[in-house]
Amino acid sequence: MRFGSMELEEHTAAWVAGWSAIRGFQVRTGPGYLAAKHPDLDGGWEYVCADPAREAFAVLAAEVTGSAHRSLSIIGPNIHEYVKWAHAAGMGMVSTSEHLMVCAMETQDNEDPFLVDPDLRLVVKHLGSRSSASVCQARLTGAILRGDAILARGSVAIQGEHAVFDGLETHPGHRRQGLGMMMMKSLTARALEYPVTTGLVLASTGGQRLYHKLGWRSLSPMTELVPRERLAELARL
Repeated sequence: MRFGSMELEEHTAAWVAGWSAIRGFQVRTGPGYLAAKHPDLDGGWEYVCADPAREAFAVLAAEVTGSAHRSLSIIGPNIHEYVKWAHAAGMGMVSTSEHLMVCAMETQDNEDPFLVDPDLRLVVKHLGSRSSASVCQARLTGAILRGDAILARGSVAIQGEHAVFDGLETHPGHRRQGLGMMMMKSLTARALEYPVTTGLVLASTGGQRLYHKLGWRSLSPMTELVPRERLAELARL
């Protein structure tokens, strides 16, 4: 981590804790990084760090390239620098499209949205106990349904003063109807029942447009890097 990156490091650590708790991932920590055991990597580890200096990157790259079932996700602004270092270390870039986004929770609405369609139902429930949610105070998951069909869904974890949102998605046949925004507003209202000050979400390109409309801002892009042999496997898929 470089000078001026303390906010980025704090938000990165909170996001990893909340994201991994929602998904039930095992997490471990090391000098300058957190790692989550990720099923998409065949049980390998996804290492996450915030804007590393070159020396710290080299240490992490040596760890990650020890197995094709590992990846390194860097939350930081210096994409070209990270990719250059990665190539020198035997790694390649998968994506830079996702952004870690942030908002001041006091600016968000604390009431559930009104569902105009009487056939729609909004359901929000707690996931497991506090102990199963790791260090998070609570995990909640929500859905908007018509009958038994899920039209939109999402989750939020309460991690100290942070509300970490994850998995917000709308069924392809029901997009552009405002359902994603209603789902997000409902989860936000439930999160505000806790003493949270900051919202965090890792957003895709499409998701970024929604969150900007709700008053969120981009904190940093995420650069996803994998060992070169893993990159070759992905190219064959």
